[in-house]
Amino acid sequence: MTIRNPAMGRALAAAAALAAALALTACGGGATGGGAAGSLIDSTGAPASPTGTLRFAAWQETPSMDPARTTTQNGALIFPEYDTLTVVDGKFDPKPWLATSWSQPDPRTWEFKLRSDVTFHDGSKFDAETVKLNLDRARKVTGGPYTNIYAPITSVKVVDPATVDVSFSEPQPDFPYSMSTVAGAMISPKAIREGTDLTRTAAGSGGWIWQKDAHKEGAEHVYKANPNYWNKAAVRAQTIDVKIIQEDNARLNAVQTGQIDVMGTLQPGQMQPAQSAGLRVLSDFTFTGTFLIMDRSGKKVPALAKPQVRQAIGLLLDRDAYNKALLSGKGDSKGGGFAAPGSRWYDASLDSLNRPDTAKAKQLLAQAGYPNGFTFEVGNAPVVRQMNETIAQLLKEGGITMKITDVADGQYTAEVRKGRFPAGYFVPTSIDPYQWWSRTISNNGIYNSFGLKDLADLESVYDEARAMTGDDARKPLISRLQKETVERGVAFPLSQNPRAAALTASVHASQQPIFAPEDIAPRPHFLWTK
Repeated sequence: MTIRNPAMGRALAAAAALAAALALTACGGGATGGGAAGSLIDSTGAPASPTGTLRFAAWQETPSMDPARTTTQNGALIFPEYDTLTVVDGKFDPKPWLATSWSQPDPRTWEFKLRSDVTFHDGSKFDAETVKLNLDRARKVTGGPYTNIYAPITSVKVVDPATVDVSFSEPQPDFPYSMSTVAGAMISPKAIREGTDLTRTAAGSGGWIWQKDAHKEGAEHVYKANPNYWNKAAVRAQTIDVKIIQEDNARLNAVQTGQIDVMGTLQPGQMQPAQSAGLRVLSDFTFTGTFLIMDRSGKKVPALAKPQVRQAIGLLLDRDAYNKALLSGKGDSKGGGFAAPGSRWYDASLDSLNRPDTAKAKQLLAQAGYPNGFTFEVGNAPVVRQMNETIAQLLKEGGITMKITDVADGQYTAEVRKGRFPAGYFVPTSIDPYQWWSRTISNNGIYNSFGLKDLADLESVYDEARAMTGDDARKPLISRLQKETVERGVAFPLSQNPRAAALTASVHASQQPIFAPEDIAPRPHFLWTK
């Protein structure tokens, strides 16, 4: 039996219950579906051997096929090729994959037991030394998107070929969950030792093998079934074909017309039309639409160094108006914090934070020396265009001009992390407070491109929470982090956004598909078309 962190499991289970409750009629919570489109789960009709092509639509090209250098939003291009140490189930609990079980010998160490029957596509074997090579390598990746996960690792010890101990400078309660994301994808030890450039080469052990010759930059990725895969029951489709379709309506049209079988990043306004068209819509609340102010020192935009200015921005970001205008009312804008309502970390006392007040916002701007507002720039990609336009309209009510600037395909996150933009739209997890803080908010996170140290006292609060045993003890501190993040004008929750994907009625699954909270679409494992 897998031994996992109890606190993490309870928090995720609560969120999963919420997801099921909020799923649309005829749609499943997490990764189940039904209604007019029929049942997604078909345990008896799956092909005995891989057959047919499963066609996905993703919203952007990945800058790299190296898991340590691409973001979770590009997981649809990574997961066919690479295996992760763990996966998550329908309740978002971490479950075995390359790791068979895990336990904590002490609060700062996770011990993983590993499979011994896994072979990479290049013929090399997976073992504890492979995990050590991967984690040691990932810790050295400069500017990688998972610094918050890798940096706390102090040592990786090979106990025996099937056992590895990962030790940390501070307790990491959610590390087994993190290993279910792109951050937990394992690269071939041969590729690591040879220093292979994985930008446009792949080196995984996954159920499908990336076809380099078939790749069309910015347009298409193709994967063929791995004949030597350790988990043959998970590979039902012979070919995985992922098309890069940036425009939201173009992706939906592709599914509706039968050109695509699975579409990720279904926008809220598309959910009802997709369902009416006979598509299966999978929907839940697992992340928070968030406006993050990164240039709080005023390096690029002096106005943002003023606390009154940042507070004014928060008062202009009307959550109810955002939900109605952008999410067709499908979001949940009640929460003033960042945790999903119904989850263990939700705190109703935060709901009164930053209720809209245009008059007060204008007063604060005047006090700060900006009675006529000011202008700043944010980065833009097709998938966040509507979010940016809605935010810009809300800020305009107070005289603030938000200039929206397009960036190159697949470079939105990279440009933000270079410090090109002083603020921007993000979608951190709303069910895992450790990832929410360490990846998105923390001064030690990947979005602190301006080198700020303004949250040092809150870092201590976060460390104190991690060191505690039990969610009940941690919760007041997690609530404090959420509250002060808003009150200090660091980031503002806009709404619990419905995470949604659309599947044609021909798509079926032999068992519960893998649809982790940070995935934009179900992973191809266990799926096939009928």
